[in-house]
Amino acid sequence: MNRMIIDVQDGQVCIAITKENKLDHFFIERATGSEHYGNIYIGRVEQIKPGIQAAFVNIGEGKNGLLHQKDIHPNDENLPIEKCVKKGQELIVQVKKEAIGDKGPRLTTKCSLSGHFLVLLPMEKKVYISKKIRNTDEKNRLMKIAKNLKGQDYGLIVRTEAEGAEEENIKRELDYLLSKWKKVNPIEIAPKLLLRDSSIVGRMIRDYYNEEIDDIIVNGREILEELERYFSIYFLESVEKIKYIEQPYLLNYCGLEDQVNELFDRKVWLESGGYIVIDYTEACTVIDVNSGRFTGHNNMEETFLKINLEATEAIANQIRLRNIGGIIIIDYINIKKMEEQKTVVDYLEKCLEKDKLKTKIYGFTELCILQMTRKQQGKRLNRIQTEECKICVGTGYLPKQEVLFYKAMSIMERNKNLLKQNTLFLKVNPYLKELIVEKREKNEHNVVQMIEEYYKVKVQIEVSPFMEFGEIIIF
Repeated sequence: MNRMIIDVQDGQVCIAITKENKLDHFFIERATGSEHYGNIYIGRVEQIKPGIQAAFVNIGEGKNGLLHQKDIHPNDENLPIEKCVKKGQELIVQVKKEAIGDKGPRLTTKCSLSGHFLVLLPMEKKVYISKKIRNTDEKNRLMKIAKNLKGQDYGLIVRTEAEGAEEENIKRELDYLLSKWKKVNPIEIAPKLLLRDSSIVGRMIRDYYNEEIDDIIVNGREILEELERYFSIYFLESVEKIKYIEQPYLLNYCGLEDQVNELFDRKVWLESGGYIVIDYTEACTVIDVNSGRFTGHNNMEETFLKINLEATEAIANQIRLRNIGGIIIIDYINIKKMEEQKTVVDYLEKCLEKDKLKTKIYGFTELCILQMTRKQQGKRLNRIQTEECKICVGTGYLPKQEVLFYKAMSIMERNKNLLKQNTLFLKVNPYLKELIVEKREKNEHNVVQMIEEYYKVKVQIEVSPFMEFGEIIIF
């Protein structure tokens, strides 16, 4: 059975799409979050940076958004940024990429409005058909419908979901999208939100619902009503698929808790006993494939190829489920032969077919590292669910106790007066004190014990919340 499970908790919506009880897609949104993707604003240009061919635009959402020269429409002559916009100018912009870390959201003036069958392109005049529609007759039918319905002042993209749709339903959606665009009022004073994108439920139904889904289970009354309204317009014959269950923590109730928790693990085990490791950096995501407990039964090359292919399917799933975007680098096991590299690339392309977001595989480097990219849409799952560690500042590493001891030695040797004392005070960060105390209770080596044994003194710990984790003061 294939299901869409919508779990509503206080201020949070989780959506899981399963196929044969296995997690196939997962999304989460919080009322306290800062989700801006798809929103349309009237913004004000604050700064122009010719060196990077971009402008910083205030949209009223914290950090200024970044508008690149190539995202300005119209600009058929490919003019530089300083010729396209001026400081203080007001622009209608749409968020095309969420803010990440210290970077503000990425903006575009090429606005678009997505529906179930169509994407309205208010700034263009052409009609495009989804490349995933392979049937030539169906493509021609949809192109004819779109050209008949399209006005002179806008363009359209016919989405994959339009395959087989009736002209009447496509027209009804076009009228709805045009009415939404009319609400975008450019006379408002910047910065201001002009149009908010659909709710997470609306977006997920719009982008991921199809006839293969047998049930839609929900535990929130408001979302139940939203679903019923949507289905009454698009899928009236399938309204009975929507089922309300008055049950908190619906993901747990449906037995998906373990599968969801695995999405936050650094290490993902494969059925064969191998595993992959996923690490995030500022510039890219790095995935490492390891043989683990799997040793195989035949020759080494067959063993490695089997693990690499199994890892490839797992990697495609994790990229999709965790919403990993941007540059992705994959280090496979001992994959130097051209035919093996081609086998892996072909299989990866096949595994990525179910991904709605655009991916591109660039192939293997001279060091046999696979490079690929995936469109960044919304926030990566771990950015929604986790925050940077205040102790390690996101590195994942802490200084060893020996390192702290050598810091203490340096301080002691520079201040000979400290060597004459019977008792010393060690001032540290509160988290470091907790770590030292924990190690002392476990009879593990710690910096206090090392100082006491080396200098034959008694050490007492004091704390200061204003100190960095690895910083120490001795007095």
